[in-house]
Amino acid sequence: MGAATPPANQRHMFARRFASGIASIAMLFLMLPTPADAMSTAAEVEQAKEQEKSIIAQYNVIKDPLLNAWVQGVADKLWGQVARRDVPYNIKILDSADINSFTIGGGYLYINEGLLDFVQSDDELAGVIGHETGHVERRHTVTLPAKAQALNLLFGVASIFSPIIYRFGQIAEQGIIAKAQRQDELQADQYGLLLMARAGYDPDAMVSFMNHLGKEEHDHSSLVDKYLANHPGFPSRVSHLVGYEELDPTKRTTDQLLVQANRDQETAQYGFAQQKYDVVLARDPQNATALLHEGEVQLALGQDTRGTTTLGQAAQQGTPETRQVALARVAALRSSEARSTIMHGDLAPLRARLAAAQASQLQLDTAAAIRRDAARDQLKSVNSRIQSISYGIPDFSRVPVRSGTRLDAVLRNYYQMGKNIDVAFGKASAVVASVGTSEAAKRSGLIRENEDILTEMAAPLQVAPIPNASLAILPSYPTMLDHLALADGDMIRALDASRSALALLDVSLGDVASFGDRLMRSQTDFQGDISKSDFDALVPLMQKAGTGLSSAAIASSQAEQLYNIARARQLETRISLLGTNYPQNRYASLRYALEQRVKNSGVDFETMRRDGLTTGEVAAASIVAADTATTPDKIIDEAHSSGKSIVDVGNERNMSSAALEIFLGLVYLDYTNAPQIALHAQPTTAPAAAVTPAPGVTPVPMSSAMPGPYVTGAPLPTPVPSPTGVMQSTR
Repeated sequence: MGAATPPANQRHMFARRFASGIASIAMLFLMLPTPADAMSTAAEVEQAKEQEKSIIAQYNVIKDPLLNAWVQGVADKLWGQVARRDVPYNIKILDSADINSFTIGGGYLYINEGLLDFVQSDDELAGVIGHETGHVERRHTVTLPAKAQALNLLFGVASIFSPIIYRFGQIAEQGIIAKAQRQDELQADQYGLLLMARAGYDPDAMVSFMNHLGKEEHDHSSLVDKYLANHPGFPSRVSHLVGYEELDPTKRTTDQLLVQANRDQETAQYGFAQQKYDVVLARDPQNATALLHEGEVQLALGQDTRGTTTLGQAAQQGTPETRQVALARVAALRSSEARSTIMHGDLAPLRARLAAAQASQLQLDTAAAIRRDAARDQLKSVNSRIQSISYGIPDFSRVPVRSGTRLDAVLRNYYQMGKNIDVAFGKASAVVASVGTSEAAKRSGLIRENEDILTEMAAPLQVAPIPNASLAILPSYPTMLDHLALADGDMIRALDASRSALALLDVSLGDVASFGDRLMRSQTDFQGDISKSDFDALVPLMQKAGTGLSSAAIASSQAEQLYNIARARQLETRISLLGTNYPQNRYASLRYALEQRVKNSGVDFETMRRDGLTTGEVAAASIVAADTATTPDKIIDEAHSSGKSIVDVGNERNMSSAALEIFLGLVYLDYTNAPQIALHAQPTTAPAAAVTPAPGVTPVPMSSAMPGPYVTGAPLPTPVPSPTGVMQSTR
């Protein structure tokens, strides 16, 4: 887990501390389910239902409507092709930045938000879901129940022994989770490919996803550790995949490839469509249908010269109908260009402002470095305290805990403390590791992305004459620079919020230590429960520690929210730089892409021009409107009346900034004809799962969508404690 993972010698110390728990878990493995041929589907489903309770207790389930609609839509298409019709397939998104997915059988699938931020297309997402569905279809979690059962034991048993040790001791590294058999992974891949092909998705995306993982493992291995742990045999799986019939280029006809390319164009994945049309035309240069569609895609991508040439070839090679359509596309382009008015004013002020923005990046890097270095010291100190405190907590692994007892209440409160520690430490460390730097040898993160965007903005101003497509974007530069400046502030405030979270966590760990010390001195009665007097003494200690840890967790979630807001602003600017505002018919391609992605088409061309909107703002307004059940026009009106950006309006409407960033990234990828493997500034340390409040405690919202808008520069909110502040026993 990157910065959240202790050094190897400390992990070994954890292993010794946890030795007694390992023995108990080993015994529990003797109670694994019977083989597949002896387990009915009903029993498999019931087992998964029980296991899900432990998973939901550990992870917050993402409720964002757009993310869920996207995942569910892809899953439903795949599940329409499955053989096991008696399985109630369902899928949940977990609040974790780890790039991972898994199934526990019985139709229960889970996908991390971090993986959604990693896939580059619907097809890649289909490959992931198809793979996990393959495990269910082949009943791997029944025939090889170690994976599902270990998850159940890990979440439901090991965390009771000590959630802190579980999180930072990396139990998985001690071998408690048995890896799925390599053969099962290959079978799941093959079945997933079959589902993808039948559902109309591009099977090649399964290979591209694994290639992306391979690069990410090289660049940021901590991000994919869990995927590689749960999906063994990763390197050889790629070579096996390319040997399957669905991916064998010698067994796929040109017509099959053309169908895949047409589907990409129909779903507005212009960049991917162009790649496939190139393959088709390499095989059959005279294919008029491919020429027609490639010409259309080239126009959507702003390749006007190439597009008109390709459409001209289609008109020559094709049927009269094809000729008519091709010539109509060229005529529409010329008409659109003629209607477009491009102003060429004095560019000196714009050049000066851009130069000032580039110079300010040095100040940003200096300010960020000071905070980052201080935060790293805090992380080391807090991590050391967590190591120390974990040894002062009693081992309850051999103590039978009855529901509703005082001991049960104590353990549930302690468990909640562990989750809050996990959130506060994990999310803060992720932000600290991911803001990045502009140092020449270490350029990374959001700071590098800002520099790259400014460099791209400066490029057209250094050539003469400036191309019309670039001239059309120049009026948007002031807005884009304003948004990048806001992103600079978001980065600094994200680091400040991370440091606040760590400071609050550091103080609260002292309260946790006091609680642990008092718990160590507690006595049990003849029924094996904590005595009433000891419990009464523990209640205020639990309340104080719990309140402090909740404050730390809230601060770290605010840091994560600010970090994702900065990412959203950058992607909004990236979309504006695509130049889809010129000519007018190219703007229609953006509206079509938004309709395909979020089921609304933004605003018309005249509204965009009249309101002085960038195309990135139109995309953001469309996404925020879809997520918050309103219209893009209303979002734009709110922004204008309040003087705030579209991204800030989304935040005020409690939209998850992670969801906004993910969908802006998907729109951007629709246009990039060479999609970048690492488009997003991924955290180098994965944030941990968010808090799921236990019964008896007033819940503190911990999802990416904050409980209310985070006001830039405002003090951190104070959590509202429950009436008692702790979970009570029923006795």
